[in-house]
Amino acid sequence: MKITTYSNNHPDIEIIEINGELTGRGAVQLEDYLYSSMDEGRCSQIINLKHIKKVDGLGLDVLEYFINRGMRIMLFNGGMEIRNLLKISGKEDTIKLYNCQAPDEAVLLFEKEMLKEKNTFWNDIRRRCFQRVKTSLQTVFKSYTSHNDEINYKAVVENLSEVGVMISQINAVNNKTKERVNVLEMVGLKLCNIKFCLNDGTRLIETDGECVWESGVKEELYAGVCFENMKQNQNEMIRDYVKKQKE
Repeated sequence: MKITTYSNNHPDIEIIEINGELTGRGAVQLEDYLYSSMDEGRCSQIINLKHIKKVDGLGLDVLEYFINRGMRIMLFNGGMEIRNLLKISGKEDTIKLYNCQAPDEAVLLFEKEMLKEKNTFWNDIRRRCFQRVKTSLQTVFKSYTSHNDEINYKAVVENLSEVGVMISQINAVNNKTKERVNVLEMVGLKLCNIKFCLNDGTRLIETDGECVWESGVKEELYAGVCFENMKQNQNEMIRDYVKKQKE
């Protein structure tokens, strides 16, 4: 997926065009872009969907997440597929899709909304408390069923902060039967012995956690995990790692 930025006459509004699929890794790419925009104070985004080929639930979840954190995001040039997806998902009141095609018209519509909400909007941006970085770290962890069966997982850490990770490419096997396990419906699942090495290979992180969100299907499943019971020295190792990656 490619993200292109366009200039316009309003200094507080950024127009971006998405070319490709707002699904899976494309949705993660947009999340990274919007995090950077929010950190840099670029909190009013107009997104041109003219060249979008596909959108899924994860893509909508990313947009909704940033809107709920206070960013102003509107879409335009969307087709019937995105309209139907917004309606089916119940997000059409949160994620606004304007019925226009020209960027200038989209900016005018956005300006009107900004004037209406200026008194409440500008002081309500909830930026990140903890920085995160993109990674491709391999991780393993465990969970237990209600019958005390041990489930062993392998996954890839897509991004990392000192309070949690986003994982993808999640595979699970029942340790007793050696059969693969459906990894959907992970939210609320307690995860044990989460292990991954930071890139230098010498610093092993080992902690517990809980899955707090998931989005996608099968191989395109993404999940957010919050760390629990992490030792102070390991928390400091992650903080140092993230800081160095940001430099």
